Amino acid sequence: MTSDTASTTAALAPGLGIVGDVTVGFPQSRTGYGQQTYGNTEPQTERARWIQVHETGRATVYAGKVEYGQNIRTGLAIEVADELRISLEEVDVILGDTALVPWDMGTFGSQSTARVGRQLRRAAATARHLLLGLAADQLDLPPTELEARDGRISSRSDQSRSVTYAELLAGQALEHELDRDATLLEPSEFRVMGETHLRRLDAIGRVTGAAQYSQDIQPDGVLFASVIRPVAYGATARSVDFSVAAALPGVVATVHEDGLIAVLAESDEEAERAAELTQIDWDVPQGQPASWQLPAVLVESGTDGFVMQETGDLDVGFSEAESVLEATYFIPYIAPAPMEPRAAVALWEGDRLTVWAGTQRPFGIRQELAAAFGMDESDVRVIAPEIGGGFGAKSPYGLATEAAKLAKTAGRPVRVAYSRVDETVWSNFRPSAVIQIKSGFNSDGRVVAWEANAYHSGERVMIGRRGSETPYTAKHVKSTVHRSDSPLPSGSYRSLGAAVNHFAREVHMDELAEVVGMDPVEFRLHNLTEPRFRRVLETTANAFGWNGPRPAEGRGAGIALGIDVGSYVATAAEVSRQGNEVRIHRISAALDCGLVVNPEGALNQMEGSIVMGIGGALYEAADFDGGRVLNSGFTRYRVPRITDTPPIDVTFCGDDDAPSTGAGEPGIVPIGAALSNAVFAATGQRHRELPIQRHLK
Repeated sequence: MTSDTASTTAALAPGLGIVGDVTVGFPQSRTGYGQQTYGNTEPQTERARWIQVHETGRATVYAGKVEYGQNIRTGLAIEVADELRISLEEVDVILGDTALVPWDMGTFGSQSTARVGRQLRRAAATARHLLLGLAADQLDLPPTELEARDGRISSRSDQSRSVTYAELLAGQALEHELDRDATLLEPSEFRVMGETHLRRLDAIGRVTGAAQYSQDIQPDGVLFASVIRPVAYGATARSVDFSVAAALPGVVATVHEDGLIAVLAESDEEAERAAELTQIDWDVPQGQPASWQLPAVLVESGTDGFVMQETGDLDVGFSEAESVLEATYFIPYIAPAPMEPRAAVALWEGDRLTVWAGTQRPFGIRQELAAAFGMDESDVRVIAPEIGGGFGAKSPYGLATEAAKLAKTAGRPVRVAYSRVDETVWSNFRPSAVIQIKSGFNSDGRVVAWEANAYHSGERVMIGRRGSETPYTAKHVKSTVHRSDSPLPSGSYRSLGAAVNHFAREVHMDELAEVVGMDPVEFRLHNLTEPRFRRVLETTANAFGWNGPRPAEGRGAGIALGIDVGSYVATAAEVSRQGNEVRIHRISAALDCGLVVNPEGALNQMEGSIVMGIGGALYEAADFDGGRVLNSGFTRYRVPRITDTPPIDVTFCGDDDAPSTGAGEPGIVPIGAALSNAVFAATGQRHRELPIQRHLK
């Protein structure tokens, strides 16, 4: 392993490089979201390379995003292959290496295709136009009479007059500014974008085990650290006794410094055994609440709140309404539960530091490491290898700093890795929430007043704000998000607070439909004017074959809609009760995310997001008491199994002319409400609290 860095704007090898200022990291650090969420305050202005077209005719793409299962490596390559008019197999993609790729805020918010993909299309289009210009000189033809196809430039009227990219670039080292106004291909010109059944670029490595994750990175001389975590949140060590542990075979060093307690050994097993024999007297804070107290904690500790939506006058609205319905909804903490627990490897070479970490934000971690050790960021390199799932939780990555501290102390590379229990307890949970809704409505099914107060746990109020507005056309609306205390560490999770907010709203809408005696689809359409909402709802209902909430004896159907990361989505589900279990028979969903660059990838994202949402709706909840998580392993924390997964039908119904928006998160937004509504139709039991499975009567 080496940590030699390379400037993205260094002298080019033969070929054509497209460079430019970094301006598309999402969210840009100058935005309020970036400042509040990740602490970045200065705009990034560094220059970076986006694409290199080599003299062989192949292209290399550079992006600050990371690959954690969402198949963005293939998606970005598809966009470049089309704009450059080369095959997908001729595109290589480098991701998440701070020494090589453009700065990026991080991989979250379903923005890789929407933001960076479009930037790479511009870069590839810039390269195509430049190649057309080079060919015009060589072929003595005007660029308007030339076309790019299959890695060569040819005359439109005489295909025998042509030149390959390789021939154009042989022996040349060219660099050019990215043209933000470069003409992009029209959908009718696509040859790769929109194609189905394209093979993932990384498929072979993933199925053969050749793909490397952070746990697999083992530089020469690496030591394995077992970090001893507190027995409860807030616990501190009164005393630490390493006497037995330090004498064990393979143990190289013990560390107790600034709250970091660790054993370093030549193998994982030796480090773990030594940690088990380390004697620690813990001071555990008393009075920490238990799971059952959480709803009261959230409401009682709520701040004045942030008004997300306000129109009309609620007093007027409720006075005009013929009826009023009030209900409270509760959503517990749930764990992100990625397949791969975190790991980080740190290597010092003199005053330069390289860290391999499965983080969603390598540049943010680089900044944190530089600050922790008083270094320039240019002396820190963070590399994100393959990542086995993140779901937002792998944006913070404290293991990177731990590994770097321990490596500096030991004078050797060090690997720190979480166990499954560590990953659950010391990651972050999706924030819990209490949502109170009061609605005023008339017998004709028209909602006239809507008041929502959402109490989300945690410091980052931005999480709870996402998806808190109602899309329905009530004249008098006020939606407020309150920040509440959080007994468990809470933070980013797929869709942030959108799935939570949508659950409460869409269940409430079903309750209103039941009261006024209208079909749930008809009731929603009666209160919707936005064409894209109506389209996904109607598309889902048609694909599902919706004929009411009770399609057969013992069966129930539910439907819900939503919006997240600029994409519109609706989901319908059919369920039945079998003993103490909810069985899902089928699910239909429709997504409008604009142009679908990679249909297979988008389909996989929708299916995965829906399955993840099934877990939160039916099974998942973190149990805790006195600062201890009581179900931190998969033996007691149930996630969806393959036997819980029904047939899932997904329809894409957006316009190809509309810019791409996200596909990774919207699927999780309406599924919880759709299932709750379906369970009510099947059993008569209304579930305003998740997970449903725990509360079946």
